[in-house]
Amino acid sequence: MKFLLADDHGLFREGIKLIFNKLQPDIKVVEAETLPETEMRLSDETSYDLILLDLKMPGVNGLDSVKKVVELAGDQPVVVMSGAYRRADVLTCIEKGASGFIPKTLGGQAMINAINLVLNGEKFIPSVICSTDEEEPDHTQEDTSLFEELTTREREVLKYLVEGHSNKVIANILELQEVTVRAHLKGVFRKLDVSSRTQAVGLALRKGFRG
Repeated sequence: MKFLLADDHGLFREGIKLIFNKLQPDIKVVEAETLPETEMRLSDETSYDLILLDLKMPGVNGLDSVKKVVELAGDQPVVVMSGAYRRADVLTCIEKGASGFIPKTLGGQAMINAINLVLNGEKFIPSVICSTDEEEPDHTQEDTSLFEELTTREREVLKYLVEGHSNKVIANILELQEVTVRAHLKGVFRKLDVSSRTQAVGLALRKGFRG
């Protein structure tokens, strides 16, 4: 397994590599300190199981760098990391195609869980943004009615989806079969007029959905 770790802080990279060793000792980590170096790494023939990208490397607009790296990565999952961020930053990164957003303040085990989630094809979104104290714009009646079409169970599934949980975890929490969770998600996608988990989460966050 091979990861690309793009971050300008050498000490942080060393810490992350220690966490990776706990996840899987044979992980090979390729490092990049700048956005141009990151782009160069992604332009060769090497493929990565995961790309971890610091949101605020010096000299570039972080959100623009996310778009560039996601485009270069193609099918390779990109997870954005940041020590300081706003809810809007998380939402924008997901909308630009990132597979997750990991706060640098996460503990080692929580970070491993987040990475495992992404490696299993899911999205990871920090649950803290679901209870942000940032001032949010007023939502219109149209926004509210959008989620009123959901059944109680569909609202529960969407709530846990927004918190970054996989279908398996949601099934365990709600004491359902995974196939039932998938069925509820299909209903959510249809009623919200979206076609993916990312679009559903982005819409829920943008409209202030709280479950």
